[in-house]
Amino acid sequence: MILERSPSTITRTKNHQQYQRRTSRSVSTSNTSVNLLPLTSSTTTTATTTATTTTPQRTTNTLLNLHHTPSDQIEDQPIAGCCFVSSMRSDRKKTLSAFLLAFCTLYFCSFMITIVDERLPDPRNFPPLPDLVLDNVKQIPWAFAVTEKIIVIEMATLITIIILHRHRLIILRRLFAIAAALYFLRSLTLVFTSLPVATEITDCRPERFSSFGARLKKANLIFLGQGMSSFGVKTCGDYLYSGHTCTLILATHFINEYSPRSYRLLHFLSWIMALTGMFFILAGHQHYSIDILVAWVLSSRLFIYYHTLANNRTYFQRDKNRMRIWFPFFSYFEENVKQALPNEYCLPGFIKQARTTLNSWFDKVRYPTD
Repeated sequence: MILERSPSTITRTKNHQQYQRRTSRSVSTSNTSVNLLPLTSSTTTTATTTATTTTPQRTTNTLLNLHHTPSDQIEDQPIAGCCFVSSMRSDRKKTLSAFLLAFCTLYFCSFMITIVDERLPDPRNFPPLPDLVLDNVKQIPWAFAVTEKIIVIEMATLITIIILHRHRLIILRRLFAIAAALYFLRSLTLVFTSLPVATEITDCRPERFSSFGARLKKANLIFLGQGMSSFGVKTCGDYLYSGHTCTLILATHFINEYSPRSYRLLHFLSWIMALTGMFFILAGHQHYSIDILVAWVLSSRLFIYYHTLANNRTYFQRDKNRMRIWFPFFSYFEENVKQALPNEYCLPGFIKQARTTLNSWFDKVRYPTD
């Protein structure tokens, strides 16, 4: 039996098909938007479900591509309302390791100076070596004290910048690492070659130690006073190369690198003070000219090389194994720093907490409660 459909039934069927085609063209289920024309309730529900399911999938894929460091390994915790918080990561354990490395290296250098004092050529038998600058500059007795005051000013400026910098722990880690390398090299050069006293007006004599304990006591005194005569430290023979010059140059480089670029006067004055300090070292006849030159070159080159490697990750990615062999401490200290440090500043957390505590204490004093 063949059933014939009436013309009205055929017309309704065609209209229904055309309506479905228009509806399917009107629905856009892209990742960003869903455009709907007047639809039935079932079609609207389907489109909404499709758009809802695609958005979490995109979010999940994005999150999977990010590498998150656990909060206990992050050095600087984000401080709300302090300043712009970037994605820079650093590790407190690494900063502590860098501090211990610098501590041990500085103490090792202090101990080696006691050996240098013992091996000092006797000034009565070995006159000063010919030096182009010292031969033409008359000795100024108070010149070296001026240099040490300049060092104190430079270090105070650097410490202030580090405290106010957002990434202060990373800067400290770099300062400790570079200082450790410099003073370890200085320990070797001091012992390898003993130079005679640079001035004829001196009371330096080879110092003999009766016991190992006496040597350690002298090393402790040098370490605590950081080799500065202003703190009661007297050393003889620790010439090649100059530790005072290393401190001046390192402090100046760090001040220029991590202070705002607009502080040009600060940058200019820091270099003027460093050059003045080096001149007064020579004016006091406390070092030979070669000591100053070698210290300047080594300090500036180590600073520049370290920061060049730290700011260009391509050196790291090209051959990681070779980098770990030649620069083991650098590879460890800088592995989580992925870009050049932005100069961002804010008060550290302990200062804010201290200020809050003082304000609450003053409020209690001003408005006592019965």
